[in-house]
Amino acid sequence: MAVPAPPAAAPAAGPVAGPGTPRRLGPFELKALLGKSAASMLWHVADTRAPRELLLLLPRQQPPDAAARDAWLASAQRAVKIEHPGLALPEDIGFTETWPYLAYARGAGLTMSERLVRQRATQTQLAAEWLRAAAEGLAAAHDAGWLFVDLQPFHLLLVDDGRAQLIGLGLLGEPGLARARHQAGVESETLCLGLLANRLLGGRPPLETTDTHEALLRMPPLGREFVRLGFEATHPIDEALRAIVNRSTATAPGQRYHSARPLARALDGWLDRSRHPDGGTAAQLVERIQRFGVLPVSRGEAVRSVAAGGLERQHTGAMAALVQQDAALSLELLRRVNLARQQQGGGAADGVLSLSRAIAMLGQLQVSQIAAGLRPWPGVLAPERVLGLRLALARTLKAADVAIPLVPAGYDPEVLRLTALLQNLGRLLLNYHLSDEAEQVQGLMKPPEPTEEQPHPQGLSERQAAFSVLGCDLDTLAAAAIRQLGLGEEAQQLALRPEPDAPIHPPQGDLEALRLTCALANELVDAVAQPEPRRRQMLDAATRRFARALGLSGRDIQLALFPEAAQAQMQMQARRQATLT
Repeated sequence: MAVPAPPAAAPAAGPVAGPGTPRRLGPFELKALLGKSAASMLWHVADTRAPRELLLLLPRQQPPDAAARDAWLASAQRAVKIEHPGLALPEDIGFTETWPYLAYARGAGLTMSERLVRQRATQTQLAAEWLRAAAEGLAAAHDAGWLFVDLQPFHLLLVDDGRAQLIGLGLLGEPGLARARHQAGVESETLCLGLLANRLLGGRPPLETTDTHEALLRMPPLGREFVRLGFEATHPIDEALRAIVNRSTATAPGQRYHSARPLARALDGWLDRSRHPDGGTAAQLVERIQRFGVLPVSRGEAVRSVAAGGLERQHTGAMAALVQQDAALSLELLRRVNLARQQQGGGAADGVLSLSRAIAMLGQLQVSQIAAGLRPWPGVLAPERVLGLRLALARTLKAADVAIPLVPAGYDPEVLRLTALLQNLGRLLLNYHLSDEAEQVQGLMKPPEPTEEQPHPQGLSERQAAFSVLGCDLDTLAAAAIRQLGLGEEAQQLALRPEPDAPIHPPQGDLEALRLTCALANELVDAVAQPEPRRRQMLDAATRRFARALGLSGRDIQLALFPEAAQAQMQMQARRQATLT
């Protein structure tokens, strides 16, 4: 990523008066220098022409001649035509003593630099509101073809109610750059905003410098230093917000936000979720489920057999085995029967989770009608996006097959298969309803290209990638969908996989045994999809983590995960034994 160089530094603007005499620059009395970089400086000034105080933003280099001054003025006047709540409009544009300036109302807010002097660390929700507003303003400027060129802490004005505005558009930047140069500038300025986010939440300047351009030159690909949000902040920082901020300054340039728009969306999703459990991306998902259904039919033959009817003579269990081959039909039947129970006054805690029971309650005629009304494959998903959903469905079925031999005898295989489905529901819904975001998440999970400094780079975990794209994790999406489907509190508990680093304790009760067994099965299946040596590392880690708590041996897990290979090995050993005898 190319980093646009700021103009060369120049001496401080304007003459400096003698001792005891106010410093002046034309009609402006210079009261305080609020910030400066190699390219620009910001003064708090009093305008002697009128009783008002202003923020006076100047470049560090004067236009060399009259033609350059005319060009600057025309450019600045075009820039102010871009109106957005995240972009401050100057009250005055002009020249004083041949210095160009943009003047803003002093009451528009404190600069970020001033704010941090008064309060080292900011409450996380307020900081996220400021950063979202700034990201939206930056995206609007970029969409209009403009760059700030110099984006510094003193270019961000903050108000206590969560409003934030960027100043300085048109001071240095010119529109109409070639596409490649403009995109390089967009990425550079989005990284600058990430550095501001790191400082606002962490309370310290990244890399111990307040100049974002200097920090950029020390980070990859131009330098070797890295920026991460530390854990010493005064206010606790939510894991999802931390993931968003850390992605904005990721060491690997390919893992960073390539523009301010997706950063703003991630912050917006996090803010909505922090206010409402089903807000943000989860709210968008629920709206799509209401319009388009949960999932499309994926096992057409099985669903067509159910829809055709004529299965009255089959045992309910046999019909349930046919239904559970298709995730869409399974979830729709459970939704219908639980909705009916709730309308009749049934409790929310003990929803119906058995397909056999759901079929018995609905009746086979209604089951056939429900099957006939489902969206055929691939539903609303674009044909070129079906692979991700296909793979997620295959993993879900495989996880259920792995889990069944791992539980003690007596557990209902139907509920076990449903648990495996619920623990994958967030991933399935992401790939079906939010395919663009799913593609971003998958891209972030892939390891970046190795470099001399990082010969073995790692991609983000699915959880961290989801946080940085959606503002929430996949469990949040699954929980919102389960509430929308009315499956009850037990389904909510079954759907939750343990935290990635949380210790696993022996299960207390059947519900916990089902949940942990399916969580192990899902981790094993996820591991098998990885290339070596990552695959073996993940398999060993999952085995060490779960085996003792669930009373399983390594051999038990191998037999469940690779039944064909285990059976072939047993047959080979039997033949050898027969030969020896």
